[in-house]
Amino acid sequence: MVPSFGILFGWSAMGASEISASIDESGSELRRYIRAESIKVPRELMGRSAFRSIGYIAYAHLWIGVALLVGRFMPGGPAAQLAAAFLPVLAAQRCFQTLVHHLSHDFLSRRRKVNDTVGNFLIAGFIGMRIQNYRRVHFQHHVENGSARDPEYFSLGDVAGHGGLGRYAMFFIMGGEALTLVKKYYFSSGQSSKLEARETSKAEPAERRGLATKLGQMAHVVLAQLVLMTLFTFVAKAWYLYFVWMYVAVTWSPLLSRLRFLVEHPGAGDRTVSTNAPTLQLVFFAPYQFNYHFEHHAWPGVPPYRLGGVHHFLAKDNFFDRHPEYRTDTFIRSLSRQSRALRDARGAIAGS
Repeated sequence: MVPSFGILFGWSAMGASEISASIDESGSELRRYIRAESIKVPRELMGRSAFRSIGYIAYAHLWIGVALLVGRFMPGGPAAQLAAAFLPVLAAQRCFQTLVHHLSHDFLSRRRKVNDTVGNFLIAGFIGMRIQNYRRVHFQHHVENGSARDPEYFSLGDVAGHGGLGRYAMFFIMGGEALTLVKKYYFSSGQSSKLEARETSKAEPAERRGLATKLGQMAHVVLAQLVLMTLFTFVAKAWYLYFVWMYVAVTWSPLLSRLRFLVEHPGAGDRTVSTNAPTLQLVFFAPYQFNYHFEHHAWPGVPPYRLGGVHHFLAKDNFFDRHPEYRTDTFIRSLSRQSRALRDARGAIAGS
């Protein structure tokens, strides 16, 4: 059963040509270091696992189950249930958001139509997203990492424009970026990037852009939201928890993604770093080994559950001793340092 299941989803080890092709096109520094040092990731770190892929998806849905248990058995009424459900809902949202990213890199299957169809119904629809739309934006980030053409670029300058990290977070929590995010990721119709075209074995037909077509493409979202409403209403007996889910989807979850970006892509240019963080921070900032972000940008074809292995391979080869700028400590410490630097810079300007 497992072999036939793997064949259906296109799981197999990568060949030498595929490994070579998976090197990122984004930043010149990444290419220079990797090629100059002739880094070759072992083939076993490129292999795909059906069980681990299924486990990743199940873990995301497990957090929904925790939220349902809170609604069903938490004493104290709606107020207590809303408060207690917030963290498991946020953890679930972080999982779903990260999995959409991984699915954009065909983490579930190399057969893109299978990958996107299954991924949309099992993952993306629960946070109102569509993998194809996200891929168009995200792959341009890989190609244009850190440049003015990077659609995902975000810096301390943007934070300063909102008056500091605290005010920026409050702006996000109050829904100030909700409409911008919906337009960017949910209704994007930009052209495929070079990286997207390279990672696709054959050209995909251009998508129609009519209103009816767009509505049809979002059928998985409607179905997933109906499933959520049904679960919260009839299983948890707490229909109001669905509004916690909707609120977190456009506020806290994307805020944590933005803050993570500040850590992963610090300063100007294409520098990309990996982050060593405790488990609790990984749950909310970077689940599914997404903290190994340098490795992901260097080898975007590596399955997410292998990124930790690639990181340890590089560490064993003393890569990070030679290039400490590509690794940092926890997300909280890094954000604290950047926040202090921003306050110091503003203080220096005010005192001049």
